[in-house]
Amino acid sequence: MSSELAPTTTDDRIGLLDTTRGIAVLGILMMNITGFGLPYAYDDPTVWGLESSADLVVWRIMALFFEGTMRGLFTLLFGASALLFLARHAARASDLRPADLYFRRTLWLMVFGLINGYVLLWSGDVLLYYGVAGLLLFVFRNLPPRQLLLLATAFMVLQTMITVSEWNDYREVQMLAEAATERRSAGQPMTDGDQEALDAFEALQNEMRPARENLESSVGNVRASYLSAFAVLSGDTWYMQSQFFFRHGLVECLGMMLLGMALLKLGVLSGASSTRVYLAMVVIGYGLGLSVNIAEVRQVEAAQFSAEVMLHTFITYDLGRIPMTLGHLGSIALLYRTRWFASASRVLGAVGQMALTNYLTQSLLCLLIFTGAGLAWYGQLARHELYYVVIAIWIVQLAWSPLWLRQFRYGPAEWLWRSLTYLKWQPLRRSSAAARVTAPVQKST
Repeated sequence: MSSELAPTTTDDRIGLLDTTRGIAVLGILMMNITGFGLPYAYDDPTVWGLESSADLVVWRIMALFFEGTMRGLFTLLFGASALLFLARHAARASDLRPADLYFRRTLWLMVFGLINGYVLLWSGDVLLYYGVAGLLLFVFRNLPPRQLLLLATAFMVLQTMITVSEWNDYREVQMLAEAATERRSAGQPMTDGDQEALDAFEALQNEMRPARENLESSVGNVRASYLSAFAVLSGDTWYMQSQFFFRHGLVECLGMMLLGMALLKLGVLSGASSTRVYLAMVVIGYGLGLSVNIAEVRQVEAAQFSAEVMLHTFITYDLGRIPMTLGHLGSIALLYRTRWFASASRVLGAVGQMALTNYLTQSLLCLLIFTGAGLAWYGQLARHELYYVVIAIWIVQLAWSPLWLRQFRYGPAEWLWRSLTYLKWQPLRRSSAAARVTAPVQKST
């Protein structure tokens, strides 16, 4: 069995996947916008941008309903898409070409992630994460759904164990620092290690809530020019794509991607499951997820966003985030089945078909809006005002995605990604449908 391998055609697409991906790529901007527009205030609204009760209300809504869930949907869908890519190509060829294409596709995604992080200056990029995790995902492609679910659960439990370990480390440093402070306050001599404990605890506190003068310096540099913004934000990107990725990102990605593969094989992501299954996802997912999230929000607000309490709530983070993600997925699937949602689904599906383009475009637009490369609004808007920017970008992407796809087969980034994967320029205009194969992409030497 051997035939020419080519990208997915319109007829091969799964509508529910595209619609869900469209919602996820729009929704992820709701969470990312605080990273684009405010200095180090993602988790703690009191760090910067809390100017009125509206800002606190916005933080509550995001923390309760959307924190981690849009990223969760995006990651589930990546796992499903990787499986679809391999399955469709394996059905056409029994040799190593499907694996060759898959690894080339995944490696190029990592390049897009580096561009997003170091050119478009988005430190919260997930594309590099997906590329690295995607390389490992290959070995799980043939596992049955039950084993995929067990592995996904194991990775999620491991992620929680890592968080518990970090919490224990924090508590140990905190207790040593408190003991040193008590001795110093009582006029007792400092013991060996006391100063190190005090310095380590201060560093942890500054990491959670940086000093105001440091924040103001960062804001000024990000607003000054592209180069000065690069000097600040590239360091954040390096941290997120190295230390944070290997501590948290890789495990989280693998867990959610394996879950996405299992849900695709079970028919949940393709829309083949029963209404009862989707209703159960909504009821159980929202019931458990909201309960956990409400408890966390109450604890954090009661403690006035203290670093200790915020770190403690991270232990139950996935217990709230993952059920909420599945609840959102169930809700989308139920909406997708209704007639009145059909028009919205087509528009959102177009956004989803151009998910890579739209994701990178969000970074580009925010670069031009918030940094010295453009309007320099970084740190200038209140938290709730950032969502005016979100709505504006949504309008642009909801409008341009279906218009673009009327004339072209793929979004610009998707077209480039496919061309690099297949080492041939892919036909872009719909009018060139007969041109299956064109000139090959030139390899650099």
